[in-house]
Amino acid sequence: MDIKLYYTHNTRSLRPRWLLEEMQLPYQLQLIDLFGGEANKPEYLRINPHGAVPAAEIDGQVMLESGAICQWLTDSFPDKGMAPAHGSPERMRYEQWMYYTFGTLELPIWMVFLHSMIVPEEQRVPDIIAWANERNQPILERLDAELKNCEYLLGEQFTSADIMVGSTLLWQSEAVKSFPALQGYCERLQARPAYQRATTDPSPNA
Repeated sequence: MDIKLYYTHNTRSLRPRWLLEEMQLPYQLQLIDLFGGEANKPEYLRINPHGAVPAAEIDGQVMLESGAICQWLTDSFPDKGMAPAHGSPERMRYEQWMYYTFGTLELPIWMVFLHSMIVPEEQRVPDIIAWANERNQPILERLDAELKNCEYLLGEQFTSADIMVGSTLLWQSEAVKSFPALQGYCERLQARPAYQRATTDPSPNA
């Protein structure tokens, strides 16, 4: 399988790159200067019309969205053990955490980023930041309780759900420090060799 990943540091594109490293699948890494405007050039807009990362070109077919790419890769290589078997009780929990990332965990963090760093200063709304931080607290409390006696979200098994949830938690390392179980979880994730390869150039599978 021929895989090319369009990637920018410190973005959601870490998720499929980390997964590719965990699965030890060969791939080509195409760095995109997202913040320098490269993603808005016609050459890249033909790959992703939204001018965003990640995008994955798999055997000539382009796929967008970090969660979709991770789900597709995980299910395409079940022998890699990155998800429980379909139909198992563990699969239900796995799917829950995969979608929890987008439906619950990511929104308040993204709102803080938008209104503190991304949108023009005159358009920022401090009340949204306050709301997002308040909304984020019970989410972190819930995850801290879930991980109190577990290595990973599904217990001892590291899965793609840990990549989805963990990568999002690592965006807010300061907030996580107030939650011992979450702090330990994030440290375990960052200690994984695949994570370290995925956050260091050059990689693929170095």
